[in-house]
Amino acid sequence: MSWGISPDATNKEKLKAEMADYLNGLNSTGAISYAVYSEVFDVSMNLLNKMYDIGKFEK
Repeated sequence: MSWGISPDATNKEKLKAEMADYLNGLNSTGAISYAVYSEVFDVSMNLLNKMYDIGKFEK
C-alpha cells in the first residue's frame, strides 16, 4: 500500500496512489525528467478515472 493512503480508501484511490508513487520514484531517481513526470502524471490519472468510469457501465 502507498504511503499516506488510508486502508479504507476506495480501490480507485489506492490504484491512483500506487501509480503516483511509481511515477514519483521514476522522477526521484532521474529515470524521467520533471517535465515528463508532470505530463505522464496528468495523463495517467485522467486515464485511471476514465477506466473506472467505463468499468461502471460494463459490469
